[in-house]
Amino acid sequence: MTKEDLKAGRCYRAKKPRNVRGFYNDRQVKRLTETQVQYDGPAVAWGRKYPLVSIEKFLAWASHDVTDDLPPGEWQDFHD
Repeated sequence: MTKEDLKAGRCYRAKKPRNVRGFYNDRQVKRLTETQVQYDGPAVAWGRKYPLVSIEKFLAWASHDVTDDLPPGEWQDFHD
């Protein structure tokens, strides 16, 4: 993946997916700037601010876009 592949509102899966409260630890891009990505996901606790990381760090974590594979308005259940 490259910086150009990232789009606000899209969800991305980790290179090494993990189980977070029964869901994949996917991340949905909320905001994208020239140098940073702000995201939401099952690993972000209720009431917490959305994490803000560098684009390089996000790309090192991300494997591919899974937005079209997710149930509408939900996170995907984790399965082995």
